[in-house]
Amino acid sequence: MTTWQRIFAEKAARMKLMDPWVFEEDNSLQVHSLEPGWKEFLQNHVAGRFQCSQCLYRWSSAKVHILFHMCYGMVRMRIFRQACRQCHDPQLEEPIFSLENIERLLHNLVLKILEDFYNVPMQSADLLEVVVDGCHASGPHDRTRCEGCRLGVCSKSRAPVEPSAGKTKGGVNKAQKTKMDVDKAQKTKRDVDGAWNIKIDVDNAWKTQTDVYKAQKTKRDVDKAWKTKVGVHKAWKPREDMEKAVLITRSPEQVVGGGFPWKRCCCLGLSILCVLAVLIFALLYSLLK
Repeated sequence: MTTWQRIFAEKAARMKLMDPWVFEEDNSLQVHSLEPGWKEFLQNHVAGRFQCSQCLYRWSSAKVHILFHMCYGMVRMRIFRQACRQCHDPQLEEPIFSLENIERLLHNLVLKILEDFYNVPMQSADLLEVVVDGCHASGPHDRTRCEGCRLGVCSKSRAPVEPSAGKTKGGVNKAQKTKMDVDKAQKTKRDVDGAWNIKIDVDNAWKTQTDVYKAQKTKRDVDKAWKTKVGVHKAWKPREDMEKAVLITRSPEQVVGGGFPWKRCCCLGLSILCVLAVLIFALLYSLLK
């Protein structure tokens, strides 16, 4: 594992890039020459040091160009080289970067990945500067000896993209925007469904509470009716006891006649009848003589 791969893995884990991503170098990458589904990230103001492999001349540059092509799960990097000014027929030399600059570069790369593939918003101010290297550029930038400038990286970084690449990028952006809208609509639908379910639960709870209140009221009415019935029975029982006591204290004649002295009346009637019979007999006897 190279230093770039190790630091990229550390940055990805630290910045919560959960999916596995492969990082590799590819010196065949071209600016704005993208396959469908790929994204591009170019940093062209990076400070680096160079050393000629022929004359061992050393120089520094603050305009090293680094190109990244990204597809979901894959990152390819190309570092553009520079040639020695002292040699007549120089070779292109690889730059050397400080660990601080490598970390800053890969920090910016992970931010770009989060923005392009995970819809995490990013501002330009979030990108870190990668020119702090503790060294000064050795004179003005020599475009004739810069591999990136020869390939038009400086001009293409500000030029409009190629039609095919632009169309692909526009289509991808449009698809991503549509996906974001769909995700928002689905989230809104889930929120509405959740709110509707909560309303149904509240209605059910309210209905249950109403049923409980009705049951409690019915129970109170039953208790009240039962209490009233018990009170009536309690009031009726002394009356029954009183009537029983009256019946016990009455004589048999009072019980049978309802309290009227029938016996005395009968005796008096019989006495009157006997007297009348005697008078009638005496009258008839006197008339027959």
